[in-house]
Amino acid sequence: MTNKQTRRRFLTTAGLATGVGLAGCTRGGTSSGSNSSGNSSTTSPSSRLDPSAYRDANIDWRAHEGTSINLGAVQHDWVTNIRPYVSVFEELTGIDVVWSILPEQQFRTKRLTDVSTGAGNFDLFFMDQVVNQFARAGWLENLDPYFNSDTLFDEDWYGTQDLLQVCRQAAHGAGRQPYWTGLPITVEVQTMFYREDLYEKHGLSVPKTTDQFLRNAKAIHENESDVVGVVNRGQKGYGMNIYTMDPWIREFGGQLWESYPNDSGLDTETAMKAGRFYVDTLQQYGSASAATMEWSQVVATMQQGGAGHILNDANLFWGSLSDPSSSQVADDIAIAKMPVPKGKNTSFVPGAFVWQLSTSPVAANPEAAFLFMIWATAKPTQRAMAIQGSASFPVRRSVWEADPYRQKYGQNFADVSLQSLQSAKIEPFDPQYPVWGQKYSIQLQQAIAGNKSVESAFEKAAQQAELTAGSG
Repeated sequence: MTNKQTRRRFLTTAGLATGVGLAGCTRGGTSSGSNSSGNSSTTSPSSRLDPSAYRDANIDWRAHEGTSINLGAVQHDWVTNIRPYVSVFEELTGIDVVWSILPEQQFRTKRLTDVSTGAGNFDLFFMDQVVNQFARAGWLENLDPYFNSDTLFDEDWYGTQDLLQVCRQAAHGAGRQPYWTGLPITVEVQTMFYREDLYEKHGLSVPKTTDQFLRNAKAIHENESDVVGVVNRGQKGYGMNIYTMDPWIREFGGQLWESYPNDSGLDTETAMKAGRFYVDTLQQYGSASAATMEWSQVVATMQQGGAGHILNDANLFWGSLSDPSSSQVADDIAIAKMPVPKGKNTSFVPGAFVWQLSTSPVAANPEAAFLFMIWATAKPTQRAMAIQGSASFPVRRSVWEADPYRQKYGQNFADVSLQSLQSAKIEPFDPQYPVWGQKYSIQLQQAIAGNKSVESAFEKAAQQAELTAGSG
């Protein structure tokens, strides 16, 4: 069971919130807010980040003194957490950091225009699941030469192996690129959330298998008025319903592609079995609006006490779900690992998502941008953001394992998240993923709505995936 006192300390000092703070969790959804740009000197520097921690590195931090870099970012809690420390980077390097912070969809459009036209206004920018689209088009800088530089990088000081394996994989185009396409700045992993009070009321135990989960969801759904057994994403969108659907394909023993790009794994019996589990769960124990629920509605329903579970979604929702200022059932929310289906080839493989910083061949100051990437993801910066700030999404194992981190965010949150991250996989993000993924998500939504069978939906999705990838 969770530790309420530890949770309170987490919320008082860290307090993650929905909206801007979790904009990165939409991955293809929309977010609101106004444009903002300007020099980071408008943010008060922190005296708690010692500049001497960086001077031990065998890096020529002053190599690009007098230049400025334009950082293109989405509205995200990472921005909020790092900006108080950026003055340390500026003093260390003599490089000015200018911010261009946009709502997510607006940022995606501007990022695409910037690199595809060769404008090069962004020196570095947030990068996500279009990484292989951009890499194939030649829009991402290969960072390997920077890592091999005697003046720009010091492995002994930096420690790339301390970066979580799933983060290193993401920075290599989900394993599809042989070189570093960027450096990871945030990581999230899918976990289960449940109502601890309802578990106690009905004598339920934390499920380890999907069968156990279904029994728990059924008990709550059938015995609680105005409470559904489970909520999860049903809305179409490659960052919506298939984001939470795809890990089940892996957990049941399948994969998105049998052989890319000509043989989709979506029409295999294993994938359809996973699809039936996901669709049947939402139809039997979910809300009437299951097919149109976005992540924000999923979280809101849980906050309002209207659901017994979130089957699987980003661990970063823990803060807002457990925050008394935003959640009516804050003291009753608990977090656990995703359950695993029974069977020979099943395994625990939760989904993960990583934001990274990248630069492009047309950027005016790519080496200065690389120095910022190194500084932003270095151990001292990561520790300060997570432990002094509210960045509960460190990309370094050493921060997840640090006692101050666990004391702040709670032992259970840290254990569940880190154990899940160690087994997690990110989507393969092939170059056509956003295109065929969107079509697949429409088919899945129709199945959840009951407008077609899972078999028909997944067969059609497989055909569309093969046609899209094969023509790309």
